[in-house]
Amino acid sequence: MCHKELPSDYTLFGKIDLQKNKTQFWAIQSMALFISAVMIVAGWFIEKLNINGNAEDFIALGVLVLSYIAYIILHEATHGLVMYLSVRAKLNFGFKGWAAYAGSTAYFDKKHYILISLAPLVLWGIIFAVLTVFFHSGVWFWVIWLLQTGNIAGAAGDLFCTYKMFKCPKDILVNDTGLSMTVYRKMTAEEIAERQGGLSETINGENSGD
Repeated sequence: MCHKELPSDYTLFGKIDLQKNKTQFWAIQSMALFISAVMIVAGWFIEKLNINGNAEDFIALGVLVLSYIAYIILHEATHGLVMYLSVRAKLNFGFKGWAAYAGSTAYFDKKHYILISLAPLVLWGIIFAVLTVFFHSGVWFWVIWLLQTGNIAGAAGDLFCTYKMFKCPKDILVNDTGLSMTVYRKMTAEEIAERQGGLSETINGENSGD
């Protein structure tokens, strides 16, 4: 179940911050480059690219650039839509350097957060796959194929987060600001009792001081 606020019986489990963790950041960039290379080689075997420098080629290039800019916005909008459908909480969108992001003030359970992470990859992957059926040759095949390449390679961070989620306990909650993800786990009965005991001691101490 997703929540607008963090339940009182949850405590910090861990944090994923790809901006600050340079090891994870560069691992994801390497993964994205590898995926891009594989996709381009695969595309070449499907349909060799012939550039003639004619008007159609320049139009296709312009369509590719504009479509990819639109895709970046739609990618984050897809994250945001699934977040909002999971729980009606405040969303935030923006750019950090070259990277676009979507975030929320909500706390998502494991199942919903994996769905949020993978939604753009799956949705736009299907859309681009269908488009290649209609644009299956020439320069227009490559326009769609490169958009698909950007979709899959650009989801490297989402795939990494999904992998991390599978390694977490099943009862976690995730708060994703768009720039970092904070993971919380459910407290054990012993931890709850210890917290309540500490709270009681604090209250008693304040009363004694009065």
